[in-house]
Amino acid sequence: MADDTQGRNQGEQLIKQDLITREDLDSARASEARSGVPWYKQLIAQRKITFEALDNVLRYEFHSKAARTAHESLGEALVRRGRLTRDQLDAVLAEQRHSGRLLGSILSESGFVSRSDIAAVMSEQHGLDYADIDATPSDAEALEAMPEHIALKNGMLPVHAEGDRITVLATRPQARERAKNVAIMLGRRIDVVLTACADMEDEIRARYRELADDDYAAGNSVMEEKPVETPKDNGTVSEDAQAAESERFTDVARQAAGASVIRMVNAILEGAINAEATDVHLDPQDPETRVRYRIDGILHDVTSIPRHLHGAAVSRVKILADMDITETRHPQDGHFGTTINGRDLDVRVATLPTFLGERVVLRLLDQASVLSGVRDLGLEKEDEAKMLRLIEQPYGMILVTGPTGSGKTTTLYAALNQKNVMTESIVTLEDPVEYQLSGINQVQVDTDIGLTFASMLRASLRQDIDVLLVGEIRDQETAQIAVRASMTGHLVFSTLHTNDALEAIGTLRNMGVPSFLISSALTGVIGQRLVRKICLECKAPFKPTAALLTSLGMPPAVKRLYRGAGCQKCHFTGCAGRTGVFEVLEVTPELRALILKDASPAQIIKAADFKTMADRCREKVRAGITTPEEYLRVIRL
Repeated sequence: MADDTQGRNQGEQLIKQDLITREDLDSARASEARSGVPWYKQLIAQRKITFEALDNVLRYEFHSKAARTAHESLGEALVRRGRLTRDQLDAVLAEQRHSGRLLGSILSESGFVSRSDIAAVMSEQHGLDYADIDATPSDAEALEAMPEHIALKNGMLPVHAEGDRITVLATRPQARERAKNVAIMLGRRIDVVLTACADMEDEIRARYRELADDDYAAGNSVMEEKPVETPKDNGTVSEDAQAAESERFTDVARQAAGASVIRMVNAILEGAINAEATDVHLDPQDPETRVRYRIDGILHDVTSIPRHLHGAAVSRVKILADMDITETRHPQDGHFGTTINGRDLDVRVATLPTFLGERVVLRLLDQASVLSGVRDLGLEKEDEAKMLRLIEQPYGMILVTGPTGSGKTTTLYAALNQKNVMTESIVTLEDPVEYQLSGINQVQVDTDIGLTFASMLRASLRQDIDVLLVGEIRDQETAQIAVRASMTGHLVFSTLHTNDALEAIGTLRNMGVPSFLISSALTGVIGQRLVRKICLECKAPFKPTAALLTSLGMPPAVKRLYRGAGCQKCHFTGCAGRTGVFEVLEVTPELRALILKDASPAQIIKAADFKTMADRCREKVRAGITTPEEYLRVIRL
């Protein structure tokens, strides 16, 4: 909730849609004033509204001016058509002022006009076509093109599919806004036609039910080819309980193999690719499972899965990743390869048992991204020259620091791409191996069988290696072996979880590496973060306030900065894509002497004379590449 005015508008919209009462909203707001817990979170916890209902209000209801003002002219249009008298309109408007509900809902309940009359007028107001739902059957191809849960969530009934277009019926003009996001998920254009229907949800379910027999047959066919394994009898479980458990997993597996669940999971994956997401989250909640995409580092709710289909969806993902669908009490990891829209992807899957069911996170790894070089990372020219100089060194240690999700692996792979695989022996130790690099020997660390970073690093030193990448320095043993490797003719790349480049020196000291070894081995440290870029389609200037400039550390002379206003291309976020913010600390002879003397970070940074991540991020803010909000979100003040 950006501000109080917007929050009030959103609360009023929930009342208009008959999702909550005025008393519900007032009670939640009073509680917010006392406790500080936002009113909408309280309503979700009390099960007054769902994530889906709140998402509809936040994302769709306020994007269209016509959607906000249609109730003001709907009654007048019906009067002009002779479908409503002036006295009837006055009575309905009085009720609307009292309750705050949508005028169309009150008109339908009053019996003054029919639903079809209201829909026909609204279609003219919003520039949409109108069709009678009873005279418009649904093609099987249209129903198959849009998964049922997406149709239900968005109130869209697919009726016709041709080429890359799907025609849908909807009872509310706001469906046109939702269609933009559905189009991104499905990779097809959506044409919205307005209609009248007493219960659109029942109509959607009824039409999809016609495909159920085919889905069931497909599920049985798959089950016959690949029977489900059941847990073995360990002597402590009764035969009845074991049979019930076996039957439960068989039913879930049959659902997972059904065509509707397969289409649902495929649609979620295709939608993630169309939205350029890096991760997909399936979060079990009550009463629905939230499906969220991480786009440009931020999670977005995109759809939901009915609660009764959660187990089938999770099992479908497990089947793809060759995981055990009968194991629901312990975390599991797996992966599978797929091609979507011509892109080869490796999908990493991780499950986590929760109180409401298994939570699943899928990480989408695009093999094309491993072709990035140092010049593709977004470094400033000065830092780029430093980094290339470090990579060209014959031996030493180069560390990349930053939190999880800051792009460290991408930077390391870009550095390896600068090396000549034809003349140099290159080995990587990773947990897990995320991308396959041609010409490079990659080793998968597996602590369960004793293949730790330390043990594999020790073994690698006997392999006549020129360049060695250690996925992460986690403990004292790994740190000491890596440092000694860099001093014996190897160029070592690795990562540390520190907040900035300078903290890497202190972290190595805390791991028990003596200062004289650090000063001899370390050649450079790269600190980094990822910030969202402003969408070029809706980029707009604004005049910053004095308080904002102070928080950014910018002079008062700055009169113009930039933000994204929000558009369809950037999903109304104002941001599209990400770029790196770096600081490159090159260890010079002067710095080696200071490290050897256990100099403080302040002394080292003064002698290093390098630009920090905060400096580089401010430059990108002033250049209009990123927003002030991104600086405040990513950079520690």
